[in-house]
Amino acid sequence: MSARRIADLTEDEFEDLVRTSLRKELFSTVGLRLDDQEDQDEAREDFRLLRKIRRCLDGASSKIGGAIIMALVSGLLWLIYLGVHAFVGKTPS
Repeated sequence: MSARRIADLTEDEFEDLVRTSLRKELFSTVGLRLDDQEDQDEAREDFRLLRKIRRCLDGASSKIGGAIIMALVSGLLWLIYLGVHAFVGKTPS
């Protein structure tokens, strides 16, 4: 990097320069190449695929969690039923 001064930049030009520099550094750090429109479209599709996978996994985990809770509640109700049945079925001597 050089230490020379650049004069006569408008605010818009400076913002564009900073935005371009940050985009190059930031995206190259995470491994994204967004030089042209095709690269941007491919990156967008990759992120859409990742979102679909995440949503599928979230849906599956919520269904599995619901099934586990339903099994626990059913087991608890069955134990209560057996306890009441055993208590009522007993005759005092």
